[in-house]
Amino acid sequence: MNKLQELKATAAKLQQQIEALEKPKQWKPRGGYYESTYHTERDTVPADVKARCAMNTQSLSLAYVDEFGGDWEAACNDNHGNYFIVYNHLPMTWEAIVSFRGCKGGAVYMSKDCAEGLVAKLNSGEVVL
Repeated sequence: MNKLQELKATAAKLQQQIEALEKPKQWKPRGGYYESTYHTERDTVPADVKARCAMNTQSLSLAYVDEFGGDWEAACNDNHGNYFIVYNHLPMTWEAIVSFRGCKGGAVYMSKDCAEGLVAKLNSGEVVL
């Protein structure tokens, strides 16, 4: 191997190391299971898979809030605001939304700081729901 080939091999190896460091490490909930492996009694396999994916998203969201949300608790009867996250298809980004008037069934509520942190991690790829 000549000097040029040696340098190219070293450069390729360094580039791989750089890319590995630049990629955010993907968050996984600490301890326990979060993916549903149970059948949901749907009529078809695709419907069953769709339902399990929705449950997994819900479970991951709850695990994130449990891990990073502190002792904050949602209260649907006060004016402090409950934050939840949504995916906005036009700019293709996640956003934090606040609700002061009530609670939506199935929404995972969190504090403003927790929601903003989750949105940043979702948009960077560190968290995948």
